[in-house]
Amino acid sequence: MKQAGEWVLGELLGEGAFGQVYRAHARSDPGRLAAVKVPRDDRGAALLRTESAAQSRLSSPRFPRVLGVSADPPYIAFELVDGESLRSRLQAGKLEGHEVHLIARGVLEALADAHALGIVHRDLKPENVLLEKSAGRPGTPGRVLVTDLGLAVPVEVEHSLADDDAPVAGSIPYMAPEIRERRPADERADLYSFGVLIFELLTGSLPGAAELPSSLGAEKAWDSVYTRAVARLEKRFKSAKEALAALPPAPEAKPAKKIEAKKRVDVKALLDRVAKEEADFMKKEFMAFVTPARKAHARVGGKTYTFSVDAPPGLAVLRAVNATRAQVVRRFERG
Repeated sequence: MKQAGEWVLGELLGEGAFGQVYRAHARSDPGRLAAVKVPRDDRGAALLRTESAAQSRLSSPRFPRVLGVSADPPYIAFELVDGESLRSRLQAGKLEGHEVHLIARGVLEALADAHALGIVHRDLKPENVLLEKSAGRPGTPGRVLVTDLGLAVPVEVEHSLADDDAPVAGSIPYMAPEIRERRPADERADLYSFGVLIFELLTGSLPGAAELPSSLGAEKAWDSVYTRAVARLEKRFKSAKEALAALPPAPEAKPAKKIEAKKRVDVKALLDRVAKEEADFMKKEFMAFVTPARKAHARVGGKTYTFSVDAPPGLAVLRAVNATRAQVVRRFERG
């Protein structure tokens, strides 16, 4: 059984190039759960230290809450979010308009909180966005959280790293040109990544050259948000708050299909009704055919009764003596 400090590691929740995330519980309290990130190697351990430093400055509800940090052995324990990554949600099928708006707003609010502290995320992508299950409307996420600050750096440090010879880390499709080209980057690098992410939310695919979301069927109102997010640096949104203000109005969620509730069966009332029908039947005469085996059948309240009849076969008017026997009131002779 693997352990990381006070945490007992269980199911593997996800992994990347530099580390793995496990579902875990505290050794002292099995009911206390967490998502624990452990590094693969020394490079992963260095990124974990970077993430720890960034997380120590953040207290935003848009980032998972930190439950514990350790340098030896190296790990970070986060609150365990009951939900799925945005990547998993995208793989499940097309997002509704209200979902796109909710996720876009949540991501931008998280970036605004980080940027207010001078922290650039540098690796925004669907794998690093978590959608918490909603306690209300099924299919609509609750909290939208941004994770994995392993590549995050303060802006002033980012400028000093521009000429570093280390390989560029991050996900190329979502990476701002200034980071790919090893130029100094600021908060606007995250807004470029947001633009690529929003294109994928709207269309289900990454953007191609000169494509707009509307060219693949998205609402035209999103085109200006996308183009300003991925524009050249000087024309890009200056801040996450500016991008938030530019979002199109949130569409109303489609009403959930009403599932007609099954009518509750009052068993006692049903039994009482059947019993009454049987009692009434026993008082009345009924016509039936007496078989050669001297049996007659009658149906009452959805139930078929078989009576023994002391009479030769043929059509007759009968009266029940009890639930199993009947007597002949009148026979019909052929003639």
